[in-house]
Amino acid sequence: MVDVLIIAGSKSDEAIVKKATDVLREHKISYDVKYASAHREPERVRIIVTDSDAKVMIAIAGLAAALPGVVASHTNKPVIGVPVKVALDGLDALLSIMQMPKGVPVATVGIDNGQNAAHLAARILGVSTKSRPVPKTYAEAGVDETLVARGLEILGKYVRESFKYGEVMQDYGHYANTVKVSENLCLAISTDGVGSKVLVAEMAGKYDTIGEDCVAMNVNDLICIGATPVGFVDYLASEKPLPEKIIDEIGKGLLNACVESNIPILGGETAILPDMIRGMSGFGLDLAGTAIGTAKPDELFDGSGIEEGDVILGVASNGIHSNGFTLARKVLLSKFTIDEELAWKVTLSDELLRPTRVYVKHFKELKEAGVNIKGLAHITGSGFRKVLRLGEFKFEIENFPEIPPIFELIRTTGNITWQEMFTTFNMGIGLIVLVPPSEVEQALAALSKHDDAILLGFVEKSKQGTVEIKSYGVKIE
Repeated sequence: MVDVLIIAGSKSDEAIVKKATDVLREHKISYDVKYASAHREPERVRIIVTDSDAKVMIAIAGLAAALPGVVASHTNKPVIGVPVKVALDGLDALLSIMQMPKGVPVATVGIDNGQNAAHLAARILGVSTKSRPVPKTYAEAGVDETLVARGLEILGKYVRESFKYGEVMQDYGHYANTVKVSENLCLAISTDGVGSKVLVAEMAGKYDTIGEDCVAMNVNDLICIGATPVGFVDYLASEKPLPEKIIDEIGKGLLNACVESNIPILGGETAILPDMIRGMSGFGLDLAGTAIGTAKPDELFDGSGIEEGDVILGVASNGIHSNGFTLARKVLLSKFTIDEELAWKVTLSDELLRPTRVYVKHFKELKEAGVNIKGLAHITGSGFRKVLRLGEFKFEIENFPEIPPIFELIRTTGNITWQEMFTTFNMGIGLIVLVPPSEVEQALAALSKHDDAILLGFVEKSKQGTVEIKSYGVKIE
């Protein structure tokens, strides 16, 4: 199903078609393009029009320009005519389209003005095409972390009240939590979703990596308290039943990440919610999941064992992962189209849809090497603020690696401050590992078996939790 059908009388009209499609794509309006001549292929025109479920039709023609009128004769949907300059400066086509008989209206835009045809179609569809200022902060993009934190505080009262019904091992607000189910076993649970990265998948028509994101976001949270993932379930909600191809792509992604985590998919839930979920220009859906893990009580960690002098290590990310997309999308799509090739020879969609890295193997490798893990921080929403979950220390980052180009592109396109960047995105480091100074080489050797790992800095005493990234003048409290 598409919102707009564009019919052009000839392939020679492609430049005008592109003017229209560029506007529609920019505003996430779905469309289809067909070529058919009203004079040479009247039956083909009729079939195209009557078979289409588009809500608005744009007809592009030059010379005698019969096409818009013929299209209007086959449908009661709005038809917008675009006259093309071929002869007589396009006046022949303009007058031909304008002079429609009563009862068969065709809206007409200026000669060669495919852009206005698309803007008019958008207005008919109720989509605003007025340019909006590019956001410079996550809050301006629509996600106010202060309000989010306040909401979590409110929920926290009720969460902590429930702790009396089990032997809960961590406080509320860490990456995951565990409940002691026997003397030697704790059960850990984490829940998370893919977020608005799903909208990028929808725009690109590419769903094969968001399943990986869904699993990764959950298992990565489990390892941050010392739990080993043992199972996963997913929740897939959609506007309407999804095509088999989309479900297949999502399923493959879920499986890929579960294979990498060495865990089974234990089941899940699907829901069709047409009154709650809407797609931007395609199939609306939301994807979330829950991961379960286990640990012995003495295997758990929450940062409480961190000491001054401990070393901060960083493990590379695979791009944006699954956080900060509300800001990233609005900034990047203000300048680039979703299928546009970037300077490093990757399309915007492929860059944004890189799957979240799974860090389960890194965690297991550290354990097998006998490394004393003082704390782990998965850098997700709120960026490097996440490190503050590990305790009230000064986390001094003195040696930050080269920032991947996607983050620099977001920063320069949106004129975003380094402070905002480091509190919204992972900036190329997806996992922080805290270890004693005596075990740095051992830890780096273990981590480097799977990804680039680097010594970032050191832990110092502090009266309050602080992350300082010196080379960028960033201080996070």
